[in-house]
Amino acid sequence: MIRINLVRAKKTRKQEVGQRQLLFMGGAILLAIGGVVFLHLTTSGELDRLTAENRRVQGDIDRLKKELGDYDKVKAQREELLKQRKSIQALEAGRTGPVFLLRELSEILTPGKGPTFDRVSYEEALRRDPNVGFNASWDTKRAWIESYEEKAHKARIKGAAKSHDDAAEFMKRLNSSVFFKGVRFESSTKANTTAGGVPHITFNLNAEVLY
Repeated sequence: MIRINLVRAKKTRKQEVGQRQLLFMGGAILLAIGGVVFLHLTTSGELDRLTAENRRVQGDIDRLKKELGDYDKVKAQREELLKQRKSIQALEAGRTGPVFLLRELSEILTPGKGPTFDRVSYEEALRRDPNVGFNASWDTKRAWIESYEEKAHKARIKGAAKSHDDAAEFMKRLNSSVFFKGVRFESSTKANTTAGGVPHITFNLNAEVLY
């Protein structure tokens, strides 16, 4: 009689099923790993692209900031030159005194310069009243001349300044100059318009001219 070993056949089928399951699991794991790797590479590539784009945009922003900064600087310099030219034109229009007097007024309102003064007399005046001295570091762009008239060594100056303190500083410089004396305010008025976007005042000065 022929005997068939069914136990061994069952074991073989179970092993085959188990192997197939392992293969499926292995394949699924490989697919999952592949998906993760692909996603990582894709995400990394997108991140690199966004980083590069961000650098480019930041570079454009920095460049524009620099250009705008230069533009603001040039605009401020242009406005300053226009004010200085206006002051010179006002002096030229009302010129009745010598050229050196007009140059003195120009240098009083020029950065890094100031009035021509007698140091001994100036120091004596400071000892009597420390408040009469002018401020060498004052920003001369804060005041300018709008008109200058002179008759019989009497000058009348119409000017503008960003504040009353600036007008007072201009007056101190005139008083310290060897070409002016008896400088006094006639009037001052707050302007309704603006100079360079900054509110200012207008003022009138009277002085004796020495030459």
